[in-house]
This record gives sequence, C-alpha cells and structure tokens, in this order.
Amino acid sequence: MNDSPDKLEQDVEASRGRLDRTLADLQARFNRPGIPRDFAELRRSGQAASATVERFMEDVRVNPVPALLIAAGFGLLVYEAFRTAAERRRLVDITAGTAVATTDRHLPENHPDRMHARLDDALEESFPGSDPVSVRITK
Repeated sequence: MNDSPDKLEQDVEASRGRLDRTLADLQARFNRPGIPRDFAELRRSGQAASATVERFMEDVRVNPVPALLIAAGFGLLVYEAFRTAAERRRLVDITAGTAVATTDRHLPENHPDRMHARLDDALEESFPGSDPVSVRITK
C-alpha cells in the first residue's frame, strides 16, 4: 500500500464532503411544499381504493352469481381474443407461404395415376409371395 495516512485522510474527507452535498441536495428536493401534500393525497387515494375493494368484496359475498358470470364473460372475451390472434397469425403464415400444407395431395407420388401401383405394392408388402398363404391380385 503506497498511500500515506495523510493522503488517505484527505480522500476520506473528500468523500464525506461529496456525501454531505448529495444528502443536502436530496433534502432540498424533498422539502418542497408539494411533497408532503403529494404523500397525503397518495395516502387518501390508497384508503379510498381500499374502501372500494372492501365494498366490492362484500357485494361479491352477498351475490356471488353475478360476479361469477362477469368473470366467465371476461374469461371468454380473453380466450376469444387469443384465439382470433392465433387464427390471424396462421392465416398470415399461410398467405406468406411459410406454413406447411395440411394435405399431401400436391405430392407427385399421390397422383391418382400412381395410386393403383402404390396400393398393389402395399398389398404385396403386407402379403408377400413367400408366405404359406399368399395373395396375388391380378387385373
């Protein structure tokens, strides 16, 4: 440690001075005439909100059916909003060409002309000629 005790003491005093100035600035900001009034209004609004919530909860306890119907309606509204948004995204993806087709009709091997040959191959694979009982389909 190369710092002398005098240098360290000067650094500590400088830090104290900066801290005192910062605290004085903060105190000056909070001593404005509007701050206590703002806190009082905040407290009153919090009390009013608390009273409103208590009144609402009492109404729900007395009549739970309307509250449940309102909650169910709100839930359906949210569900419908999400479903509609998902449907819009899906339609945008389809029109943009990024979605995979839901059917495989466009594949060349599923062309009607090739279907008979594929069915014959499937039957041959299911019932090979080496089985004791074999089936051979002829046209």
